[in-house]
Amino acid sequence: MTSPIQKEIDQNFEAFEKLVPELIKNHRGQFVVMRKEEPIEFFDTIRDAMIFADTKFDDGLFSIQEINQKPIDLGWFSHAPVQSTV
Repeated sequence: MTSPIQKEIDQNFEAFEKLVPELIKNHRGQFVVMRKEEPIEFFDTIRDAMIFADTKFDDGLFSIQEINQKPIDLGWFSHAPVQSTV
């Protein structure tokens, strides 16, 4: 059985892959917080994206992706939202 967090992450990544061609036009190199298969906010650093997401979504149902020509698996950051200590 897939956890709600893993399900959210998987669905967000699939949606993100489809959005990359459009997002890259104005947000190349930025990090996007995704929730419910939608881009929520863009940041210049992964740290800022984590702080925002941890504060806004206390249920942990979000993911963060770097916007590049080819989607990159951010490993722990894209697959395991955690409470930020920064």
